[in-house]
Amino acid sequence: MQWSPYTKGECQRCGFKKNLRDLRKEWTGLRVCGSCWDPKPEELTPPRIPAGEGAPKPNAAPETAPTFIVPGVNDIRPEDL
Repeated sequence: MQWSPYTKGECQRCGFKKNLRDLRKEWTGLRVCGSCWDPKPEELTPPRIPAGEGAPKPNAAPETAPTFIVPGVNDIRPEDL
């Protein structure tokens, strides 16, 4: 089936029949006519954070020496857990 320039669609907000090419998909997911179209509010858009700001620094924590368990010297008891 071929698309026709006279194909009608229904505005999902006001319900009027319009040409399908005049309907636009809104940020809410609805397909609406030009008079019903509502731009996305800026409050719903997350702020842009510049690259590098807030990113963790590589090797930020100092490296600690490994801890080895030596039998008889530093035994772990059930009370320690």
